[in-house]
Amino acid sequence: MKNRALLSRCVLGLVLGCVSLAGAEAPLGLVAEQQALLDMANGFRLMCVAAHPDDEDGATLAYYRKKFGVETHVVIATRGEGGQNEIGPELYNALGVIRTHEMQAAADVEGAVLHFLNMPEFGYSKTPEETFEIWGEDTALRRLVKLIREVRPHVIITHHGRMKDHGHHQAIGATVREAFSVAADGTVFPEHLEAGLKPWQINRHYIRDFNQAAEGLVEVPITELSPVWGKTYAEIAAEALDQHKSQGMGFFINMLLSGDFIPKYELMQEVVPESTAKPVTAQVSGALFAGLPNPIEAPLQLTQRSGKVDGRQLAMLQQVGNDVVPAAQRETLRHAVNVSSGFRLTLTPEDTLLTPDQQVEVVALFTDFLSPEAETVTFSLSVDSPIQLIGTGNATVDVVDGAAEARFTVGVASDAPPTVPHAPHLFDADFLKPQIHMHADLAGEQFVSTMNTSAYVDIAPPMESAFVDSPYLVIPGQADTLVLPVALSNREADAAVHHSKVFGAPGWKGTGERITVGFGASDETRIVQVPVTIPEDVGPGDYAFGVRLEGREADGALYPRNTLVRVVDVTVPEEIRVGVIQSYDDTYVKTLAKMGVDHGLIEAGDFSLETLAQYDTIIVDIRAYLVREDLVANNATLLDYVKAGGTVLVNYQKTFEWRPELAPYPIHLSRNRVTREDAAMDVLQPEHPIFTTPNVIGAGDWDGWLQERGLYFPSKWDDAYTPLIECHDPDEIIPPGSLLVADYGEGTYVYTALGWYRQLRELHPGALRVFANMLAL
Repeated sequence: MKNRALLSRCVLGLVLGCVSLAGAEAPLGLVAEQQALLDMANGFRLMCVAAHPDDEDGATLAYYRKKFGVETHVVIATRGEGGQNEIGPELYNALGVIRTHEMQAAADVEGAVLHFLNMPEFGYSKTPEETFEIWGEDTALRRLVKLIREVRPHVIITHHGRMKDHGHHQAIGATVREAFSVAADGTVFPEHLEAGLKPWQINRHYIRDFNQAAEGLVEVPITELSPVWGKTYAEIAAEALDQHKSQGMGFFINMLLSGDFIPKYELMQEVVPESTAKPVTAQVSGALFAGLPNPIEAPLQLTQRSGKVDGRQLAMLQQVGNDVVPAAQRETLRHAVNVSSGFRLTLTPEDTLLTPDQQVEVVALFTDFLSPEAETVTFSLSVDSPIQLIGTGNATVDVVDGAAEARFTVGVASDAPPTVPHAPHLFDADFLKPQIHMHADLAGEQFVSTMNTSAYVDIAPPMESAFVDSPYLVIPGQADTLVLPVALSNREADAAVHHSKVFGAPGWKGTGERITVGFGASDETRIVQVPVTIPEDVGPGDYAFGVRLEGREADGALYPRNTLVRVVDVTVPEEIRVGVIQSYDDTYVKTLAKMGVDHGLIEAGDFSLETLAQYDTIIVDIRAYLVREDLVANNATLLDYVKAGGTVLVNYQKTFEWRPELAPYPIHLSRNRVTREDAAMDVLQPEHPIFTTPNVIGAGDWDGWLQERGLYFPSKWDDAYTPLIECHDPDEIIPPGSLLVADYGEGTYVYTALGWYRQLRELHPGALRVFANMLAL
């Protein structure tokens, strides 16, 4: 994590009232010049509001930003932490961190400024009422109205609010509809006005219409070629969608690239202000803004020479004054000077993972890539708490050979709260917000301008600790000792010796002893095995353990590194060996290890009947038919294994990734799902071994599930299958396909769409007992 350069765009402090493309290094040269010229000629602002990362109308944002210079913003209600993850095992807040970074990368490609409302993503919801019950209807509206008053968009778009789809979609659509009028009403949320914001009336509210045959809609011609970017706006949007890798956007990328899908919008609400300004035409700012008064009364007309803007001409225009350059365009003009002159400003901390009381140098570098125009640069560094400026924050440096560099020192306050790991801080108000800022005044013989950039650093305790593969399972009578693996990482700038202690529940011997670890360098990690003795009379339940850096035990609230040990009464079948055809998740392998079940991974070269026959049961992981091409190719061998007497347990697969003939008898998947984690579980065959052997399953074993019962349930299946469970959300009836069992030859085939993996990773007692019974088949 050393020397992570945060090279950000050489932008002005306020380009059109915002910093666009803040998450990535922006281009210089002709592309940047063209964008700057467009920015100066267009004062419109477009806001797209969506429920989740990857829901944004990326093609529309790219079209209006890159063709017309419209300032574009994308507002995302949640961080996506309740969704699925197609690239790894991370879920919940850890997944939210991934999706936040993906959404920022997509916004960078689209050219949009990114905002989050930080509403909780609690999994799929079927109604807006359920969503508002958890979000808070007033909270969602308040946060969106605040952003509208900050950004002041002329047009707001969404593709939510028309269909009865995801409850989050319906809720955010309703919030946008209400915010249209509320944002303009100064009597609503007056605290915004007290903070310096003013009411703002949006001119138009559009909803995306997916009916391609509908008439009277506003079309966005995303298949046009951008002469500047050398690709269509649909291709730009496809690149943005490709950033959402955890969501698997291949289907939608192909749809965009097909050229057959054109975004169309229906006007839902409109308030056109009275103005003496000339209304714009679709040729000037696009159809979404056609007929609205031009926010810029006197667009600058700048000449170009050989396709390049004359930077000195812009500099002279900049110095003429208010009568020639309207105030709203002055900062944009300054930005055009910078990019046309080939200027770049970077700010790079020499270490980006710091500890309290640590000091670090920060390097500011100005580069002039074209003919030298700037002669001196005055650097001015400022910081936000808990970062502190050490010594001077100002330096004036001559530009030599097209470059000027200055070094500054910053430190971290002794009581600085940590920012890592990122997952617990996902909803902090300043999550990933840069704390170190550089302002540069540029001066030449006939040239003055300014630039700004920022950098972010993470803060960690002197020694970071984490329990590996927690939580931990104890099955009474299985073992006398539990080993807790603890990862200890040195975050000091140099070699260090740290002392820590693991503490735990009363009666568990082995805790409280000093652990001394010497580290040879910064960011070095050691895993220490801490054995604890399990009490002889331990009963089912949860037992808390933690680890603290010696001398900072009082900082437990500041640096919480806790885990739990769950004691579960479960009978595990003996002398069985389980094979796992793993996808991107690792829950089943880890759960089998914690249960003490002999197991192995089935790799691409293992699909022979002789190799598979080594296993009593084979688990096909969630969505393995998506990511394991070898499984698809060798599925017939897997079925031969069942016919010869093996047991296969297939977990949920997604509708479009599954074919009915992959099962021994046809199974047809649907989009049916049960989103209520407390939905009733009606056991249809209570005498089946899955509910009796070796563990007797009772009603309480279904209590306390996380997020959902299951998803992509089969809608129909061959008569050879026996459905074992019926469950559905309130006021719905769906086919009982969540758990199907069939005899095939001498073996057993099980298909289950229940969300076992979410329950097993948390060691849910009932899920462990049912899982053990399925293994015993």
